Amino acid sequence: MNVLDRARLETAVQRYDWWLALRGAPGRRRRELRRELRANLADAAAAAGSRTAVRALGSTRTMAAEALPEDRTGVRWSAGLSAGAAAVGVVLLVEFWTALGWLDGAGAAVAGRAGRAEGSLSLFPGSRLEYVEDASGLSLSFQPGWLALLAGLLVLLAVARPWRALRGRIQPSGRAGVARL
Repeated sequence: MNVLDRARLETAVQRYDWWLALRGAPGRRRRELRRELRANLADAAAAAGSRTAVRALGSTRTMAAEALPEDRTGVRWSAGLSAGAAAVGVVLLVEFWTALGWLDGAGAAVAGRAGRAEGSLSLFPGSRLEYVEDASGLSLSFQPGWLALLAGLLVLLAVARPWRALRGRIQPSGRAGVARL
């Protein structure tokens, strides 16, 4: 198996692990399920090729749903932190691209003469940008706003569901009057 085949198989395993984490699977159970999937994919890839093996796998989300019961009582901190970090990264990347456009416009406004431009990005509250061009050179400054942190926190809370820790122990589903989130 070459590097591309291994990467294709490992990507499928990691996608499966992501869905398991979102469903609240405990770490030990996730490791067991990943190990089983890796072994099955390796056997299938040896017989039919990695691309066919991954395609025949189907939806990793559906596989995770079938491997675990619907309602997990624990808080999913690892999945929440992963999703929150991804949200922060995406918002910062979009903010950086927007800042590059702003700085390009400021450079065109100053256009080779000594000058200074300051401002912020209206879609990203709290951001600050500065473009200074003088005889000694060029200076660029960018401070991202707080929107990335807010987005990361909201996604962390939505995915981790920390309010589950406040509910206390859940009674077995056979008892009446138990509400599940």
